[in-house]
Amino acid sequence: MYKGGLEMSDSEYPQMKTLETRNCILRPASLDDVEDFFDCYKNKIVVKHLPFSEHKSLEDTRKFIKSFFLNPYKKGKIGHFAIVYKKDNKVIGNMGFNNINPKALEAEIGICINPSYWGHDFATEITKRVIQYGFRELNLNKIIAITYEENQNSTKSLDLLGFKCTGKYIKKIHTGNTVKNVPCYQYELKKQ
Repeated sequence: MYKGGLEMSDSEYPQMKTLETRNCILRPASLDDVEDFFDCYKNKIVVKHLPFSEHKSLEDTRKFIKSFFLNPYKKGKIGHFAIVYKKDNKVIGNMGFNNINPKALEAEIGICINPSYWGHDFATEITKRVIQYGFRELNLNKIIAITYEENQNSTKSLDLLGFKCTGKYIKKIHTGNTVKNVPCYQYELKKQ
């Protein structure tokens, strides 16, 4: 059972399946998660290269949950999962598909984890499960990951999971009136 009293198999969004790893459960996000997501997104380090600033209030986080999670779910899209750490039943971040191209059978994945939970290999563990889901259940042929040049832990994790670096480029990140040019690597993993 998770916050809100729903069983793991219950979801008003049938396209958002609940997934499980050794340490975490990936399930649809809800407004009941607002405090945990706020605890993650209030950190400047987490949002450093995202197209929004750190959250200053629970209301910022409520709006984010509605626009980033719930609105896509309501449209029948497969999006991001809330990551729940089994030991403390706390939402520690999110992981999922940013862009799914149904014609090309490929998708881009993204992950954010609360810095309090960094250093436990959760990113590798969770990404591995989302890759399996993408290839086996969504029938994707290719999964793409974009990582920032300075994020060495992410590049190590992607290498470990079998992703191949396909190039380096500059990504323009728009935050309010500011545009940042951020060096990034693109990684790809093809279905075998």
